[in-house]
Amino acid sequence: MKKIAFVLLVLFCGAVTHAQDFQKREITVLPSSDLTIIGDSNIAAFQCEFNNSYLQDSQNISYSQTGNKIEFQGAVLILNNKGFDCGSKGINRDFHDLLESDVHPQILLTLNKVVLSSPQKGMATVGITIAGKEKFYEVPVTIKNAAIAQFKGKLLLNIKDYGLEPPKKLFGMIVVKDVIEIKFDLLVKK
Repeated sequence: MKKIAFVLLVLFCGAVTHAQDFQKREITVLPSSDLTIIGDSNIAAFQCEFNNSYLQDSQNISYSQTGNKIEFQGAVLILNNKGFDCGSKGINRDFHDLLESDVHPQILLTLNKVVLSSPQKGMATVGITIAGKEKFYEVPVTIKNAAIAQFKGKLLLNIKDYGLEPPKKLFGMIVVKDVIEIKFDLLVKK
């Protein structure tokens, strides 16, 4: 019985120590950041730019670094679907129909961890929630660490992984392809 109590005490102390390792920081994603969704159809490509005025002003995140691995808590970028402009009312309407914006008005990008391969490069583990479904991706990122930090990268994802059907127009003559690209260049004030 004493051994069990000792093991539980060690586990509890380890959990408390680990929780205390997380540092809190307030961050702001600056309006000069860029986030774009790029898609293609059998006729032409399209791109939807995110209007950064839809971002929240600042947020508190927690992080802990052990060696080359940085873990995050609360690092969620909330993208209001209304913030995307695809260039025309028709494409915007199709985009919102595709994302089921009336039921799921936001896309969530959750940063879980970054494993650094050098001070300027790393592999981020990101959860992306679209239409209420979350999928996890490994995303190569380029990092510039300064008073205004910069995080750049791109990710290809298949919209069918989220149970979404690409729109078809003109009785199926125009078909949007399943794979889209998300490009980001985020400037973050610490």
